[in-house]
Amino acid sequence: MQNLSPTQREILLALTDLYNRQKRMIKSKEVADIIGKDEGTVRNIILSLKVLGLVESKPGPNGGYMPTLKAYEIISNPTLTPILDKLNLYKGMIETDIKVENIEIIDITNPSANRVLLKVEGDLRKLKIGDAVRLGPTPYSRLVIEGLVLHLDENSKEIVVDVKRMISIPKEKVKNLISKKLIALKPETSLREASMIFYKEAIRGAPVINKDEKVVGILTTADIIKAFFEGNYTAKVSDYMKTNVISINENEDLLDAIRKMIIYNVGRLLVLDSNNKAVGIVTRTDILRSIAGLEGLWTS
Repeated sequence: MQNLSPTQREILLALTDLYNRQKRMIKSKEVADIIGKDEGTVRNIILSLKVLGLVESKPGPNGGYMPTLKAYEIISNPTLTPILDKLNLYKGMIETDIKVENIEIIDITNPSANRVLLKVEGDLRKLKIGDAVRLGPTPYSRLVIEGLVLHLDENSKEIVVDVKRMISIPKEKVKNLISKKLIALKPETSLREASMIFYKEAIRGAPVINKDEKVVGILTTADIIKAFFEGNYTAKVSDYMKTNVISINENEDLLDAIRKMIIYNVGRLLVLDSNNKAVGIVTRTDILRSIAGLEGLWTS
């Protein structure tokens, strides 16, 4: 099993999603735009994925990159999810090249404060006292730790962190997080009718499915508000729906749903069964409701 860094996994996931939707070779710039990273960095990471046999490439104007069958196996099978023994340390939302080798929880019985001692490798001069840092999820326990740097020791390669938040993300399939029955709209439905459906069902978004039972888009309350703000009171769902629908398989893990929402900056994912049929929507609220105190991961 290959060991992939969080950045490698993020780029592989974005590349695979783009390829699934576009059905063509994907440019490195497209991946970079999706995940908000420098194109040069993305290109270098893709080359490392190619070496691992997870990506194929084609040169030329119509060329680009595509995931291999091996990549699909790693992404779709939770038992093959690659992780590193050493975790990346994040400064705010920026991934650093500092690797965490060991975590020791200290002062765990102290009612006023908890601290962790991190044994790391890398250049600690990139950090300073008071910096907000984050690491995780850790393997197996899937622990996420957030806090402020209290002490740095370049010689012993140790960091002491004042813990502000410590969360263990449970192993849960996406299908178990769906809180409501699937409400779908038709492209020809008026936005007025769609807004009434949203109000009646207490939802803020729904997939748009055509007469062939194919998902062609997604509509949210923000889209309806935009239409009414523009004075298009007679508009149809197809006029304002988003055609770029981010989906996830019902048997994928909660952690995969979190990663997709962060990568694509969306608050909901369309849930598909093994036959690629829409069976529900999982929202950020559904995830936050299942994990008390996780809100900070979205805003930190």
